[in-house]
Formats: sequence, structure tokens, C-alpha cells
Amino acid sequence: MAVREKSASSVAATGSVRARKSADALATAILWILASSIVVILAAFVLYMVYLGWQALTPAFIFGTPKETEAGGGIGPEIYNSFYILILTLIFTIPIAVSAGIYLQEYARPGTFRNIVQFSAESLATVPSIVMGLFGLLVFVYLFKWKFSALGGALTLTLLNLPALMRVTQEALSSVPDTLREASMGLGGTKWQTITRVVLPSAIGRLTTGVVLVAGRIFGETAALIFTAGLSVSVNQPYDLSPFHTAETLAVHLWYTHSESIVKDVDRIGNGSALVLLIMVLVFNVAARVAGRALTKHFTGRTS
Repeated sequence: MAVREKSASSVAATGSVRARKSADALATAILWILASSIVVILAAFVLYMVYLGWQALTPAFIFGTPKETEAGGGIGPEIYNSFYILILTLIFTIPIAVSAGIYLQEYARPGTFRNIVQFSAESLATVPSIVMGLFGLLVFVYLFKWKFSALGGALTLTLLNLPALMRVTQEALSSVPDTLREASMGLGGTKWQTITRVVLPSAIGRLTTGVVLVAGRIFGETAALIFTAGLSVSVNQPYDLSPFHTAETLAVHLWYTHSESIVKDVDRIGNGSALVLLIMVLVFNVAARVAGRALTKHFTGRTS
């Protein structure tokens, strides 16, 4: 009798193990399919954009200047302005956001001031881009009398992207084990030396990811730049180095072409502009990730 009960319990246990293994295999398969769907969606999107816009990618289109009423215009100045505003925005954003993230994560103690800074950053992050654009219009265009300019657009995008990069900086620094900080301090390093020589190099990969996300948002922003950077380029000096020149970006040009333009080849310009913008973002993402891995390996001896 005891042998039969033992045999029955053994069979039940075996069945339970099989059921759990089957459930685990099913869950693994579902998660794998869902994760793979992201790759499929991205590939399908890229291929569709290539199908629509590849015929427009000629040297005359990529390097030529836009035309208001005639067909055959290019997007050279818009590409230039996109990178110009990107670099200008990152010059303002990275030092402020990274410094604020370092202070909040490494120096600030829990208290009223830290709570105020965190609340301010979170509130700033929820402001719609079009509202931020109106703020830039009132301050940089009207109050400072800069008119429509690359500098006004860059400063507006700086306000828009500061909270995101600051938060990424905090998370990147928090991912560094405290044992590294303790080892550095134990060897006689100061707080600042520990941060600059141990913590930041260990977090460089995640920081690079944050910069990539911010850069992608800058490339694709339209609403804030419509009110601050303008909807045109200078005919006489389309590649102006002055930060006060009117700077229509490629994303804004794409919106303007499909909503306001009266040129006959609007579809060609729109599809070509969208494909170039997509290529710019993808190339920048890949380049930034490669640079992040190289920097992580250089500073820490390991890949991120």
C-alpha cells in the first residue's frame, strides 16, 4: 500500500515538472516572438521608406537648395541645419544635464532642495513641445529680438531635453556598484576623483545611450523649431555659420512640404526627405553606440 502511494506521488511530481517545463517553454517562445517583432517592425518600416524614397536620393536632391514654387528642389541646407542645431543643442544640454545628474546622484542628500529639483525636472519633462516652442517664440524671438534663429531653436530644444538626459545620467551613475566607489575612496581618492576617474568611465556606455536618445529627439523635432528656428533658409547664404541665421531643419521641411508647399513634386521631396532623415538617425545611432562601446572598453577594459 505504501509502495503504491509512493509511486502515485512520484507520477504526480513528474507530471507537475513536465507541466512547469511546458509552461516555461511556452512563455519563452511568446517572449521571443514579441521581442523579435520589434526587429521585424523596424525592418519593415525601413524597407518601406527605402521603397518610397530611394529614387529621390540623387546628388542634386541631397546637396541642392530647396525651391518654393518649382519642381526639382533639394534639401542640402536643411541637412546642414539639422546637424547645426543638433550640435548646438548638445553643447548646451550635455554639460548642464550631466552636471545636474551628477550632483543629484552623488552629492545631494535627501531633502527639500533635492525634491524641488527633481519635481522641477519632472514637470519640465511633461511640457508639450509645442508649448515649449511658444515659450521660445516669446522669449528668444520677441523678447531677445533674435528673430527666427538656430540659436533660439537650440536653446528651446535644450529646455525640452534637459530632464531626459539628466534622468539618464542619474540612472547610469546609480548602476555603478558602490564597491568601486569604496575602493577608490579607500585608496585615497577624493570624491571628485572617484566620480571623474571611476564612476563616469564605468557609466559612459549608458550615458552614450542617453545622448543618442536625445539626439534622435532633436533630429525629429518640429513643433518647437517651427516657432523658433523658422520655416525657410537664406537664399544668399544657405550654409551660414552664424547662430542667428534662419535654420529650417529637415524634419520641419518635411512637415512644411506636405502642409504648405505648392511645388509639383511634393511627394518626391517628402519621401526623399523622410528617407534621408531616417538614414541620418540610424547612422547616428550606430555611430554613437560604437563610440560608446569603444569608450567603455577604453576606460574599463570591458564592453557595455
